[in-house]
Amino acid sequence: MFGYVICNKTGLSEEELARYRSVYCGLCRCIGERHGQLQRMSLNYDMTFLVLFLSSLYEPREAEKEFRCALHPYPKKKALENKFTEYAADMTVMLTYYKCLDDWQDEHKRTKYQYAKHLEDSFQKVKEQYPRQSRMVEESIAQLAEIEKSRQSVPDNAVNCSGKMLSELFVYEEDFWSNSLRRFGYELGRFIYLMDAAMDYKKDIKNRNYNPLVGMGKKPEEMEETLTQAIGNATHQFEKLPLIQDEHLLRNILYGGVWQQYYAKILGKEKSHG
Repeated sequence: MFGYVICNKTGLSEEELARYRSVYCGLCRCIGERHGQLQRMSLNYDMTFLVLFLSSLYEPREAEKEFRCALHPYPKKKALENKFTEYAADMTVMLTYYKCLDDWQDEHKRTKYQYAKHLEDSFQKVKEQYPRQSRMVEESIAQLAEIEKSRQSVPDNAVNCSGKMLSELFVYEEDFWSNSLRRFGYELGRFIYLMDAAMDYKKDIKNRNYNPLVGMGKKPEEMEETLTQAIGNATHQFEKLPLIQDEHLLRNILYGGVWQQYYAKILGKEKSHG
């Protein structure tokens, strides 16, 4: 993911913020324990949302730990972990690996290639453990690269690739909820791709990179309605699920947090949701 699926801190209580941070810290520690300390550079708040979301649906047993962070040793911090923390840690490594290779192929960023090589052993383990997710991510990125290379004039083709990629990441295992989770992940993935296109529009135009907004005939500041419809499709699926644990925190992210960067950078103002 791209760093948009984050909380709006002003809309949360101290207790909710503490829980959010503890889930984030748990994910950071888990990445380090499962894959190595340098791999923690891949940490992001998007995968924190994945932990919270799946945990709300399935309510697994959680373990809370106190620890000292090497970067921020005082005061002691708390980390919350469960089986979805481990899953999100693995998905973080997988997505980062593919993203680094994509950046290397598109822009020849040497540092991205080197980091991908560093992640390779961890990535191979994750790929073997989660072949369904890995296959969909690999196929979607390959299709997206072809679309961007050929500069197809149908923006939905690129947007849908992002949707397909995330659709499988939200399915931890095949069960009663699989189809609902796929639909939610698909719609959220489409929103994220459109949001990223709006945020990167000027850079893409300058560098002559593919951007779906060109085919849509829109400028970033004209995308609010389209983005509202896209996140609305995701929240429509979200509202169908029996989520009680962290419900307000999840709503805060989906109805408010996802808009923060757009309103700050594109429209130059704040918008309060959730």
